[in-house]
Amino acid sequence: MKKTKILSLLLCLSLFCALIVPGTRAYADNEPDSGMKISKTATANADGSYTITLEAFATGYKVITEQKTDIPTDIVLVIDQSGSMNDPIGGYTYTAYRTGGYNSRNYHNDEYYPLRHNGGSENLWHKLNNNEYIAVSVEQKMVYTAISGWSNRKYYDNQNSLYCLVSGEYKSVAVRRQGHFLSADEYWYTVDGQQILYTTGDSSIPNFGQYAPLYQSVKKYTYSYTLNGVTTVIEESFGDGSSPDTQFYRRDYSSSAGGTRLNALKNAATTFANAVAAKAAGADGDISTPADNVNHRIAVVGFASGQYYNGTNYNYGNTEVFVGSNQYKYGSAAQGQYGNAFQDMNTSTGVGNVSASIGALSAEGGTLINLGLEMGNGIFGANPIAEGEKRNRVVIVFSDGVPGWKGYDSNTANSAITQAGTAKNTYGATVYSIGIFPGADATSAGNQNGNETEKANWFMQRVSSNTQYPQSPSYYLSAADAGTLNSIFQQISDQIETGGTTSTLTSDAVVKDIISPQFTLPAGTTAANITVETYACTGKNANDDYTWSNNNSTMGATASISGDQVNVTGFNFSENYVGTVTEGDSVTYRGHKLVISFKVQPKAGFLGGNEVYTNTSAGIYENGSAENPLLTFDRPTVNVPIKDVTVTAKDKNVYLKGEVTADQLKDGSEISVGDVKLDLSKAADTDKPYGLDSWQTEYVDITVTVKDKDGNVISDKLDNLTDDTTYTVEVTVTPKTTGSTGSAGTPATEKSGKNTPAANINVFKPELTFKDSTAYYGESVPANNNYSGNKVGSETWKHGDTASTDAGVTMLGIKPTLDISYTPDESKLEGGKYTKQDVPVSATVKIGTENVNEHTTFVHQDCDPACGWTAPANPGAPAFLIHIQTCTLRITKQGGAGDESYVFDVYKDGKKYSEVTVWGNSTEILVELPIGTYTISENQGWSWRYYANNGSSTELTAQNPTGSITCVNTKNNNQWLNGFSEVVRNIFGTNH
Repeated sequence: MKKTKILSLLLCLSLFCALIVPGTRAYADNEPDSGMKISKTATANADGSYTITLEAFATGYKVITEQKTDIPTDIVLVIDQSGSMNDPIGGYTYTAYRTGGYNSRNYHNDEYYPLRHNGGSENLWHKLNNNEYIAVSVEQKMVYTAISGWSNRKYYDNQNSLYCLVSGEYKSVAVRRQGHFLSADEYWYTVDGQQILYTTGDSSIPNFGQYAPLYQSVKKYTYSYTLNGVTTVIEESFGDGSSPDTQFYRRDYSSSAGGTRLNALKNAATTFANAVAAKAAGADGDISTPADNVNHRIAVVGFASGQYYNGTNYNYGNTEVFVGSNQYKYGSAAQGQYGNAFQDMNTSTGVGNVSASIGALSAEGGTLINLGLEMGNGIFGANPIAEGEKRNRVVIVFSDGVPGWKGYDSNTANSAITQAGTAKNTYGATVYSIGIFPGADATSAGNQNGNETEKANWFMQRVSSNTQYPQSPSYYLSAADAGTLNSIFQQISDQIETGGTTSTLTSDAVVKDIISPQFTLPAGTTAANITVETYACTGKNANDDYTWSNNNSTMGATASISGDQVNVTGFNFSENYVGTVTEGDSVTYRGHKLVISFKVQPKAGFLGGNEVYTNTSAGIYENGSAENPLLTFDRPTVNVPIKDVTVTAKDKNVYLKGEVTADQLKDGSEISVGDVKLDLSKAADTDKPYGLDSWQTEYVDITVTVKDKDGNVISDKLDNLTDDTTYTVEVTVTPKTTGSTGSAGTPATEKSGKNTPAANINVFKPELTFKDSTAYYGESVPANNNYSGNKVGSETWKHGDTASTDAGVTMLGIKPTLDISYTPDESKLEGGKYTKQDVPVSATVKIGTENVNEHTTFVHQDCDPACGWTAPANPGAPAFLIHIQTCTLRITKQGGAGDESYVFDVYKDGKKYSEVTVWGNSTEILVELPIGTYTISENQGWSWRYYANNGSSTELTAQNPTGSITCVNTKNNNQWLNGFSEVVRNIFGTNH
């Protein structure tokens, strides 16, 4: 089978928004003598969008005429044989959509519509004739049918679907009816609140005049699917409540419906090998007629365990090279078979050996991918490509887990990436990686420092020919079910060239521009918004640049949009090459170029920056199925303004002498760059800093600083706080580059923002309440000056009128312990005891060793009745008073003469304290006495005529402050010794 492929010149799509193309433009030769001129530019627009322009044309009469025949391909299957390959793989089941119950029926149109794949929940499937299922799209359109011959009553009964055509627009018609018993019913017809007709009679046929005819609306549902780029209409059905004749299905995923991973792999690999064998058989499909055969070859390598793990010798179990069903373990045994590993797929022996190798795959051991790739490189090395021979090389690496014995091992991963690099760079192989582990995602770049799944995706991207980031088409492929796995192997097999048609780079060529993650097409952009133009070459100017004239025709070129990818095809570069035509002495110019332009705008969420790439890649492809571009465009850059930064910060509450860290001050702040919110709690995340995807912050640096009221940066914390203060959170977004002259648009500049006004740091301070108390004259001061009983309750921490325990108040730090000591006024004491004067007591409050009285609120609880308290000038000095009380002693004389005086000595605690005179048989009261034990003794010099019984002692205490002593006399002499008859009545008659 020796069919040729003409690889014509490469198509270059040019996006251009102006109707007149500038007279001069710099074009690049993609490769020497490629016969193509291409360019791509980006210009900034006043509305913040950017116009992307691509131009391409062929030069001379020569396009690219390189002949291309089918190229034999060497394929190494590097297959995971770890123990987890016995785990189940997912699969799908399909169930007809039917309502339940006795009157089961097919779904109605309005029930199917939310399930559609073009904007619905994407679970509507159609069964093809080959018993495969395909996704179904549903288009909904309102269809209007002209009405004739209806009566007023019928219009009224169908008023919810009535319309009239006004200036090309269908407008709803409202019908109001008024029934009458003895006369005809009345009808009013209105449009947009305006009456268009009044008529009577249920059976009358109304005449709508200029508004005729009226229309009845009904929804048309169009069901379709797309296969290989061709859209097929399945059925059209009318009305919400109608059911289409076609049965549609629901798809449900089961994690085990696909059997084991190993069996799914064997099935997919077998299908793949059969597809390669069919291509190797040539156009006639017969291996036995070798004339048109193609020598595709397959080698099978399995990987699992290394030698030692945790002290156990696994001896490279299940890490081997297959030749047929024979297995040759990693090391010298495998190396001895490297030269025999490739099996010719254009021979029955080779096909049988590959089938036997696939059948011999097993599952046990670790995931040492690096050893499998090392053996694959050994097979390439042992089978060199002869000089002058053309042969492609492909490696397909299949794994269901992370590299390593158990869990992700960076050494194994890095070794495997190095081996994959050898396959790509030394042996020129294209490397596909296939992942079926949980979370496998070929659209994710992964994260080397993320979780196990993120690391695995990062690893699979780098093993594959993607090398680092996801791309389209992708060489890292992922599957979650057996069907997808089979499709992946089928997709790879389809990329192995088969003989067939001759293709020039004509109208089949496709220009593709894949927009970068930072940009998107404006909302509502369709293919009609892609400007496709062609220009005729009219000659050259004095600068030897081509001059052009707009053809006002696309010359067959059409545009399409697929997500964020713009495609243009249909322009025949070969026929429209640009050059000269010489006829005799006459030289004329001929040919046309393709110019395409469209607008892109920064994607919502992008923070901006300078020298931002507008596209991931752009190139010209031989045809719609080509995976690799023949020519690639330069990637123009633009400058995207950084939007204003706004910051709000929350007030913080701390205790006296407390602290607040910079991170605590940042906590709760709300930061926005334009409409994009930054999450400061995730500032240090490696995968999504500030909670944003990497594409959002790729071109800027973000710095966040916290400053005190004086503008000093708080790098660690504010501590030892005694008074309220303020702080600001300042956020600066800086472009990583200054913006080159080659980038379109005004260079982005640094934007900063801070919270204004500054946020408060509220210092909550203690509030202590004290009450006065009483003590008795002569009573001892409490041991260690312990006046804690004068403190009322616990302390309250307050800021103004707000307490730390109030609802909605959040405090930072731990409430400090207060050390309170008391000092009574020594001038009011005598020998450690109270005198008759009230005693002020000062309170000293400390946190640690520091006196915080000046930061403490002292509250004095009023006495009842009022005691005349005056707030002191210095807080806590005093904090309360000890009000002194005194004792009272009653001395009674009995048995004496009624008109005579009697003198008594008063003793306190055994020592004479004072004297008192009692007249006759009466009582004298001694006041303002200190506590103590009191006795009396009658002075015999005054009452020598009597015998005195001085009575017992009495103890005056705080609990018993009043006492009495009675002296009973017996007369033994009636004569006075002298003439004294009067003495001082009571030396305690006045206070002292």
